[in-house]
Amino acid sequence: MVIIRDIYLTADEVNKLTDKKFTVAKACAYKAMPQADGKEVEKLVVPVKLSNAKVRDWIPNKTSIRSLTSLYGDNTDGWTGKGASFLITKQNVRGEMKDVVFVK
Repeated sequence: MVIIRDIYLTADEVNKLTDKKFTVAKACAYKAMPQADGKEVEKLVVPVKLSNAKVRDWIPNKTSIRSLTSLYGDNTDGWTGKGASFLITKQNVRGEMKDVVFVK
């Protein structure tokens, strides 16, 4: 049996959760992520433990990063073990309305 790890969190997965609370599971890190235009951009990756006990890597948007820094400071080392809740909302992403994950 293989346990799948390091799957990135999606809005669909958050939508299925009855309890939208999460905790930061371990240290955050910046990773180079490929973009639609072929370039790479450094993105913050936050490993989160969901209310269903699954751990997912989450790439928060700038609004969510600001929310987390206002709650826990700008040193992500202090975020481990801290919690918050997700909120899903519709947002225009490259001309298409999509569900987007935010910190509540």
